[in-house]
Amino acid sequence: MSTMCSSNKCLVTGKNMTEHDGMTYYQACCAWDLHVWLYGDSTMKDEQTQVIIPSVYITMEEADLLLDMIHGASDTSDTLSLKVYRRYVPKYNWSAVLIWGLGVFVAWVASYLSSGEYRRVWKRIMVRRTLNTTGDGRTTGRTPPRTTSSSVVSNQERGVYRVPEEQNESTNIVSATTTNRTSSNNNHTTGEDPESVELTAEHALGFIVMASTSLLVLFFFKIYNVVKIMYAFGCSGALMQIVIHPGLYYAFVTLKWESPLHPVDWLTEEKVARESDRGGWKGQVYSCLWEFTGPIAPVDMVAFITSYGIGAIWLYVAFTVPHPDTLPFYWIMQHIFGTCMCILFLSTIKLNSIKVASILLTVAFFYDIFFVFVTPLLTKHGESIMVNVATTGGPPKADPSWCEKYPNDADCKGGDPLPMLFAIPRIGDYQG
Repeated sequence: MSTMCSSNKCLVTGKNMTEHDGMTYYQACCAWDLHVWLYGDSTMKDEQTQVIIPSVYITMEEADLLLDMIHGASDTSDTLSLKVYRRYVPKYNWSAVLIWGLGVFVAWVASYLSSGEYRRVWKRIMVRRTLNTTGDGRTTGRTPPRTTSSSVVSNQERGVYRVPEEQNESTNIVSATTTNRTSSNNNHTTGEDPESVELTAEHALGFIVMASTSLLVLFFFKIYNVVKIMYAFGCSGALMQIVIHPGLYYAFVTLKWESPLHPVDWLTEEKVARESDRGGWKGQVYSCLWEFTGPIAPVDMVAFITSYGIGAIWLYVAFTVPHPDTLPFYWIMQHIFGTCMCILFLSTIKLNSIKVASILLTVAFFYDIFFVFVTPLLTKHGESIMVNVATTGGPPKADPSWCEKYPNDADCKGGDPLPMLFAIPRIGDYQG
């Protein structure tokens, strides 16, 4: 039986059973062959901790190999030497630098994409200014309009004369704009931005209130799986809008394959109107589908299935694999999801006032300080609410050796960070 065990060792449990033939069978289990981590004893006094005795714990398989080498050396009268060393641990955590660089890159991309409207309007202004300017740099016979104190940008500050159309377009740059996307094809052909919302001071304060409420709900009710579900499907939509759909659209255009870009025949405005006039449940279904999606092209359906399929696989891994953050697919897709969500969020939210930005940053600063450093003074067990929620309830309560044997034990769960942070394994560090 011992050959069936990875450790080649089996232990009798003490339970036995006598069969009808009079034979007694003893129950045996394979011996665990795991490394035992040697930790310091917290009960020792300070003067005792100064005594350092190097010690190494090896597995039974490694012990058998070592004994065979010793016996072989003794039979041949050879000298056998054993050297104990510590595994290499890098002095600097270069993964932290990569995380910082990833955060800066995401912020830059989101800022660049969110300013696309400004660049397009500015190009139109420059084209119109070029057309209205003579070769010697003078404007064509128009009288500069009077500049009022309510102007968005002072003409004197610019040092140039603007035609009335430029005034209107520059005003539109800083005004609150809400552009509804009617179809994916229109977005690519017209270059319109996704729906945008101008952030006000009320929004900034409401954001902090909602964030604080969500943090407290997660801390007291421990509904961390709900966060994973919301993250998976929410970020799948962001992945579709930022990566999958634009990538498929570019590929079809490059290949000059236009049929996937045209709306399907069974969901057109004429078809919906005709079915609605007929009445019945079919007409209601068509009307609801049209109101919810608008015209649908095959590229839209492929992007939807691909994005949400990836999100479903990621969610399955999150629920079925203990400590899934050790799998490259899990944490790489988590980074891609988070990047797409940040880009979509920053591209949607417009900060057109320094006052609003200052309010948001100020309340966010005190929000972090309170939930990280002040809440340990207020909670029963001195726990930081922010750290507790970020680590899904804190580190496992059981011994690491126990959790290595029984990873699904209730006391071994926890410690996995919620999918709200960029996390990269330590480079060159065996500890991960």
